[in-house]
Amino acid sequence: MRARLAAAAVSLALAAGVTHADELLRVRIAAGVSSATLEGAELSVDGHALRASSLRLRAANGQVRIGGKARGDSLVVDARGPLRFNGRSFPGSVRVTARPGDLLDLVNLVPLEPYVASAVASETPPDWPEEALRAQAVVARSYALHERDRRSGEPWDLESSVISQRYGELVPASALAAARSTEGEYLAWGGAPILAAFHSSSGGTTASAEEVWGEDLPYLRSVSSPDDAAPDYFWSYEISLDDLGAALREAGYSPDQLTRVEVTARSDSGRVERIQLGSVLLSGRNLRELLGGRALRSARFDARVEGDRVRFLGSGSGHGVGLCQWGASELARRGTGYRQILAHYYPGSDLRRVRANGSTPTDWSARR
Repeated sequence: MRARLAAAAVSLALAAGVTHADELLRVRIAAGVSSATLEGAELSVDGHALRASSLRLRAANGQVRIGGKARGDSLVVDARGPLRFNGRSFPGSVRVTARPGDLLDLVNLVPLEPYVASAVASETPPDWPEEALRAQAVVARSYALHERDRRSGEPWDLESSVISQRYGELVPASALAAARSTEGEYLAWGGAPILAAFHSSSGGTTASAEEVWGEDLPYLRSVSSPDDAAPDYFWSYEISLDDLGAALREAGYSPDQLTRVEVTARSDSGRVERIQLGSVLLSGRNLRELLGGRALRSARFDARVEGDRVRFLGSGSGHGVGLCQWGASELARRGTGYRQILAHYYPGSDLRRVRANGSTPTDWSARR
């Protein structure tokens, strides 16, 4: 395994470049809320200092209001240190915008590196091996840059939840060190930041982007992953046939009498492509969405009808594409460096560094 990883790492070369200057990311931390409270030290609004450590904001008639005073359709709140919202801490500033229906959107405006440190803290345990945390830092940075480019014409780049990647936790020393030691490094293909997908546990083999999302991304291929220490490496879930039928009908299907639950097709990585549920044929991904990710933790499962119930026996957690976090942790424990870990999970991609002005280079050739 280590020899194969070392060989793969040869094609993952870090291009020389100047350490980047931070460029702001736009991270949506709340959407369509009727009111919001922001807390922090030495608060200011649009550059004007306030004698308050807490601000209550609401929308009315297309305006953001603080107390009884309208402050325009958008404003920016700053603090000395992080801003706190809904029990979470965010570096940078927060733009508050009124939208129709007397609702507010809150977008965190944050430099790239503080964002990366917070994403590492939010996505991985602080006591994981250093090289695994470094790999996660590069993944978080790559994903953020990819989404920033993809959403350049939209009012925000990323969500602060699992819709993008978790973000907003207090940053321990280990996460800060992982961000600092990889500062500016990101994964590229064809000169652009890659869609650096990741998940918790693959069940031994990751999935390709093509089998999960129907999109052939050459750096997101199925690879082996030593993640058998993951808490979700094996899992089971039971539901009555009556409840399963009710869930199908609620989703708009007509399963008739539900006596047959059988996997009829699998992908190359062993995930469910098709499952027959009475007269209804679904993909494993569709069934996960219908029952919820906490019920079916991955699409790598089998199904058994036992009397009036069906039991799902599965392995892994998440969509299975890209970096497997538990697999990366195990590789790091074996002494594998973060660049080799990245080369294994994103084969053929290049490790690069953003330019001094914070932009990503587009004129360097990628190794395919």
